[in-house]
Amino acid sequence: MKKEFIGFYDPTEKEINDAWSKGTFAFDTNTLLNLYRYTDLTRKDFLTALKTIKDKLFLPHQAALEFHSNRVGVIEGIGYSYSNLYKVFENNFEKNLESQINQFKKHPSIVIDNISKLHSEFLKKISTELEKQKKTHPDFKTKDEVLEQLTDLFENATGKEFSKDEIKKLFIEGKDRYAECVPPGFKDLENKRKKGDRHVYGDLIIWKELINYSKKEKKPLIFVTDDRKEDWWTIENGKTIRPREELIKEFFDLTSIRILIYNADNFLQFAKEKKLVPQLKDKTIKEVKEVRISDEKNYTINDIFKSQSYQINKPLNISELLGTQSYQINSGLNINDILGNQSYQISKPLNISDLLGTQSYQINPSLNINDIFGNQSYQISKPLNISDLLGTQSHQININPSLIDNNKLDDEKNNSDDTGAGKK
Repeated sequence: MKKEFIGFYDPTEKEINDAWSKGTFAFDTNTLLNLYRYTDLTRKDFLTALKTIKDKLFLPHQAALEFHSNRVGVIEGIGYSYSNLYKVFENNFEKNLESQINQFKKHPSIVIDNISKLHSEFLKKISTELEKQKKTHPDFKTKDEVLEQLTDLFENATGKEFSKDEIKKLFIEGKDRYAECVPPGFKDLENKRKKGDRHVYGDLIIWKELINYSKKEKKPLIFVTDDRKEDWWTIENGKTIRPREELIKEFFDLTSIRILIYNADNFLQFAKEKKLVPQLKDKTIKEVKEVRISDEKNYTINDIFKSQSYQINKPLNISELLGTQSYQINSGLNINDILGNQSYQISKPLNISDLLGTQSYQINPSLNINDIFGNQSYQISKPLNISDLLGTQSHQININPSLIDNNKLDDEKNNSDDTGAGKK
């Protein structure tokens, strides 16, 4: 029975030991791109760990392609963080606090101008501090040590690209798999559709490369990825339980090998415990985990709107529904782009199910989409919170409490510690 349901079983001690002592370590794109997001010390420590296992490394060709394609964008995004962080302070005052503060202008003793002056001085201090910190930021555009070291590490350990005919066959297979929600990669469909099939089926291509590599080398394989979507992991009540059972079984059926899948911080922790890279600092592992958890909190707007499991027991506005003020949108787009659809033509009252793509939300009273969002044509070119995006704080939504599951919005940070080596 175990072979038929191997994905539901924890790896045996022998499987774990064989993988760590005799196996190959393969890496996903996101794990390598995150090297740009670490502090200097953590980045150097991580790269040193990779050098320790240099003769055991493998990088799928698709992962290497995605790394080179996205590297500059990640570097630039990190560089923009200084100005974006300043705008968080500046914009939140102007859009959320200023109007509320100005209501005290008629107070006989409160001098609002003096209060505003203090805020201006505060912003100047923030700007000065950010400029100071920016001077210590690595200039990856001039000298990219991450690229140089990764190039050396994977020079003779990068997979070969599939032929054009093989890629076409994968696209056809991928279409069928995604239609049936067979992992991995089906969660990327909507986000990557506009970028072409190579992007849509990127995870599947990587997965097939891993299978082919293991078939050829006949070695155990450890795959390290910081992708946290449900097409890689089984998640129950907001808690990550294990890698998807279908993935473990498919890999085993085709290779007779039990693959182990880890996120970056768990990989480093277990590598240290198993004396593979005993010099790793605990501080490094902690920071790698913090970066991963931070990424997990950055749900896209589509993830929020497509969920069917919000548990809400009282009338509330849309900001409360989404439960956050921190979604950052840095490219010009209108509200239709946000909702992932260009075709809403609404001339009659409707319920929130029509808007959010689910059957569980009911709006009271009846109103049309313009009533909800106030406008269909917001052009956004700077960070803003979800209230700014939706253009209102005042629409009240009554939602049936029986349709609720608060766990869907639980902080992943409380759950990430449950994905240990014994469960992978």
